[in-house]
Formats: sequence, C-alpha cells, structure tokens
Amino acid sequence: MADKKLRGNIDGLKASLIRSLEEYIENPFGPGEFVPAGICEKMADFTGQTGREIAFVLDRRNYVLKISAGDSVHVDTDASDGKSKGLSGTRLIHTHPNGTYTASGQDLETLKKCRFDAMAVVAVRDGTVAAVSVYMIDPDDQDNTLLAGPFGPGALGRFDELWERVNEIDGALRKKSAEQDIKASGKEKAVLAGAVPERANVIGGDNAALDELAELAETAGAVAVDRVTQRRDKPDVKYYLGSGAVERIRAGVRANSADLVIFDDELSPSQIRNLEDALDVRVIDRTALILDIFAARARSTEGKLQVELAQQKYRLPRLTGRGTELSRLGGGIGTRGPGETKLETDRRHINRKIHTLEARLREMTERREVLRKERRKKNIPVVAVVGYTNAGKSTLVNALCDADVFVKDELFATLDTSVRRLRYGGDRDLLMVDTVGFIRKLPHDLIESFKATLEETVYADLLLHVVDASAPDCDGCIDAVENILDEIGAGGRPRYLVLNKCDKLSDGSEVYISDRTKRTYGKVMHVSALTGEGLEELASQIQRFFTGSARKFRFLIPYSDGAAMAELRREAKIEGEEYTEQGTVVSGTVPSESFSRYSKYSLN
Repeated sequence: MADKKLRGNIDGLKASLIRSLEEYIENPFGPGEFVPAGICEKMADFTGQTGREIAFVLDRRNYVLKISAGDSVHVDTDASDGKSKGLSGTRLIHTHPNGTYTASGQDLETLKKCRFDAMAVVAVRDGTVAAVSVYMIDPDDQDNTLLAGPFGPGALGRFDELWERVNEIDGALRKKSAEQDIKASGKEKAVLAGAVPERANVIGGDNAALDELAELAETAGAVAVDRVTQRRDKPDVKYYLGSGAVERIRAGVRANSADLVIFDDELSPSQIRNLEDALDVRVIDRTALILDIFAARARSTEGKLQVELAQQKYRLPRLTGRGTELSRLGGGIGTRGPGETKLETDRRHINRKIHTLEARLREMTERREVLRKERRKKNIPVVAVVGYTNAGKSTLVNALCDADVFVKDELFATLDTSVRRLRYGGDRDLLMVDTVGFIRKLPHDLIESFKATLEETVYADLLLHVVDASAPDCDGCIDAVENILDEIGAGGRPRYLVLNKCDKLSDGSEVYISDRTKRTYGKVMHVSALTGEGLEELASQIQRFFTGSARKFRFLIPYSDGAAMAELRREAKIEGEEYTEQGTVVSGTVPSESFSRYSKYSLN
C-alpha cells in the first residue's frame, strides 16, 4: 500500500519541493523500464539542490509506493516486512550525493532484509546522474549479492535482461523456501503421475486431473512437487505410461530431489518393479496411498482389522522373489528341493493372516446382525449418511443430533462407523449412521474388507447422500458414490440428496445436477451443516418419510398379551387407551410396515 507522504528527514525542505515529490506517489513512471530514467533525473535534481539522499520504492508496474528523504549519509529505506517467500515485488532506487555508485554495507543489508527485487544506487554529481549500479540477492547464497553495472546515464531504461533475472531469482528463492518448509515439516516430496483419457475434457488442464491425488498425498504426509500426465486410453504394459512420460517423471524426480512417485491408478507388480528400476526411486500407486491413509485413520478394532485385511490382500500378489523353481518339497526323483524360500514363507504367512482376519470380521458381522435384528424387532428406523469423502457428513450428523462425532477438514477423517440418536415425531427416535467417505477409484479390496461396515447402508431405511455443493465436479462425485452403492448392493434404497456447504457458494450461483441424478432421489435439499441453513427443513423431511405412511389403528390387546402391548408402545404413537374386561383398547398411528403384526387385534 502506498505511503502518500514524503517520509524521512524533511526538516528545512521547501514545501513546494515536498509537494513536487509527493505528486509521484501512486503514479507509474517509465512503464517497462527497470531503472526509469525520468525518476533518476528527478532524484538527482533533488539531491543536487539539498545535498541529501532520496529513495523511491517502486512495484513491478513502476507505481511509486514510497519516497523517503535522508541526509548525506543515510536514508530510511526499510520498506518491507521481510516475510516474503520469494522477492518482495518492489525495487528500491536511491541516490548517493558523494558521487559513488557502490552500495554501502548498510544498503546491502537492507536489500537482503527487505528482499527487494533489486536495489539501484544512483551516483549524483552536480545535480545530474553520473552512473547507476544495480544489486540483487544471490539465490545460491543469500548472504551475498549480485552486481550489474555500473551503467552510464545514457544506458538507463528497460534492462530487459534484469527483469528476466528477477523472475529467475524469485523462482529460485520460492523453491528453496518451499523445500525448507517441506524439510521442517518432515513430509516426503512426491512426483504425481497419471493418464488422462484421449477425449477427456479436464477443467483447469490435464494437471488438474491429479488434484485429488495431490490431496490424498497431503493427507498421507507428502507434498506434491511435480505432476506428469499423458493422454492415453490404454496403459502401457511395461511402465503404465509411455517412455516419454517416464523420462519427464525422471527429470521431475531429479530436479526436486523427490522421495517417491505416486501413480493415480493401480499398478501391476511388474509395472512397479520396472518403474522403480527406471526412476531409481520408490513408486507406489493410488491403492497403496489410500490404504496408507486408512491405516493411519482407523481407530476402532473393527476398522483396524478391515484395513489390515485390505492391506494383506493388496500385498499378496506383489511379493517378489527368486528360486521358486526349486522351492517346494515334493515326492519322487527330481522333485526334491531345499524347502520353502522366503517368498513362499511370506505367502503362507499372509494367507494365514487373511484367513484369521476374515474369521474375526465374520464374528463382528454376526454381532452386528444381532444388533440389526434387535432394531428391526423394536422397529427403530435407521438413516445412513453416505457421500464423497470430506463432504461434511460428520458435521451434518453432529448438527442434526447434537452429537460429537469427530470432524476435521481432510480426506477420510471418519473411517469408523458411528451411530447417533435423533428424536422425531415428539417421542420417537431414529438412528443416524455416519459411514466412511467414498472416493473415485476406491480399491476393490478395501470395499470388500469394509463390507461388514457398509452393510449398515444396505439395511438402512433411508439414505442421506451428502454432497459438497461447492466442489467443482459435484456431479462426478455423485456418480462415484452411486457406483459404490450399486457395488455393495445399496443401489435400490430410498435416498435424499443433501447438497451441503451451500454457505461456500457465491450469491446467485447454482449447483449443476444432471436430470438423471435428480430422478434418482426422492428429495434434493440445500443445507449448510456449519451455519445451520436448511437443517430444519431436512429434519422435517426425514420425519415425514417415516410418519407419512403411518396407519391409524384401534386395537384390543388382551391383558395376557403384555409383550405385544409393550412393543406397540415403543413403535406407535398412542393417542388413547381404555381399559375393558377383555383387555386394553388402544388407538393411535403405527408405521404401515408394522400394522400387519397387530392386525389380529384390530377393532376396525
């Protein structure tokens, strides 16, 4: 922001001289000139009249941001907070009344502290420009400076090569700063790679196709330092991508001293081996990355078992070894070998582990089924909250149920299914199940391992499909979730579409939802779980779903059938009771699916 007053030592200066200088502030001079000749001449004239130094601070458009006057020895040139990761985007031009064009030690310290694009020293003799020197920060050693010049007064102007040098220094400093931040954080540096279909239209360019992979990498504790994409519909058998793309990946690894390369699709064991040989760096695929995140996020015993099972299934076909031709013990001449190799021992160990994990998960599945039967017996409605990862599902559950489900703005913050109670209809409860978030290309082994948990979705009475309305590819996220729901057998469940995070939308903007998607859902609602917008209407719609089909009844239940009476009290809305010799005459409303169980008591 420009300082509109002349600063520094202005004692004894004529008011007209001060005003003539202040007219420069907030105005551009010599567009494109690195050391504007007009400004240098004005500064030399001032120094010639007063014997004092003067400094101009300019931005890269050559707008004057600050002017400061001093004495013959020093001028206040501290015009930056020194916090810029690269250069400050400003240049300082100041005069030396003694006619020298060499920067003083104090000048150079100011240059480095303020991270100026450059500092120009204007040597003034007899009120005119005698020579100009330009100093810049050395990006290879920031304690040193680079010198250009001295230049004569006739050479002032554009200096295009200096503009180019500024861009180079700025880029180098920012890169070093980023590397220092990464090193301090302990994060690994990753090069991202992936294939883009030949005819795909990627918003933001092909590299934007790896945005989600970059988020996954950050969630896992890595930072993307480079991206390489290649247009192709079929993967290369040897490297997944073509040799040209592999060469670009290798260059990115070397230029950034990357620790690993992450591919956006699942790679075969041979592709991983070939790529690691070609790149001389660790290579992982999207599946391994997601499994790593899940392993770090799982908290419950069941969640940990499910993740470990998926990891073991992923590892099994990727074991490598040699000597298998003589590895098995056999019978008969020519079949005897030295015994099992380490490879086969590992395979047996993983297979045993898989069987053990599957057995433990079956036990948990059976216990979960017992709980589901109890809920069905008591006719407690279940609403499953599903959706893309980081769509705000847990925040929505917390807002509706006044609960404390763990919430964090990151991918896969929730892995362990949680159940919360929501009261509706005055005196009735339903259960809201918060599920793991889905994502594109979710590993099949992971879906298989989490089926016990995801079955809550299959058996739910109603699905709330929560979508981040502010996501650029909102409709694509919906399709990804729908595909997974179909895969686990929940595709036919009744569902409402909940467009969350509407507070992030700019005024008047609309969320694009395809007509096909709209036809899939009973309701489409706009809410903000964070601000509370639309939540009352959502809760009302949930209540209507479960009470809209309720049937009125008038039953006579014998006193001997106390269990039926107790069950009816739990799931019906009782409006009246009358005690007679034959039993209790009770009236009210009950869900239509439960009415048939009490039809033998009906008085209608």
